[in-house]
Amino acid sequence: MTDVATQPTRDTAAFVPPAPLTRYYMTSDLRAATGLTRTHLDYYLREGLIIPSARTESGYLLFDDAELDLLRTVIAARQSGESLRDIRQRIGR
Repeated sequence: MTDVATQPTRDTAAFVPPAPLTRYYMTSDLRAATGLTRTHLDYYLREGLIIPSARTESGYLLFDDAELDLLRTVIAARQSGESLRDIRQRIGR
């Protein structure tokens, strides 16, 4: 009779999956992803339609996926003729 070595099992109740990493975008990344000019992106920032999620130590603005999605929503609403006031009210900013 031979002993069968068993693999140690992981207690699935104690296993906590790692938190997903947050992807951050710089303003140049947002412009590349949306096709906006620097002037338009700066305008949306001044108007408070998009808000930076973080800053680098050097002071660069960083935006997460949620802000990129929100920016795409703003752009689509503007292209359909919606006013900035209406967009701001709809997104709660």
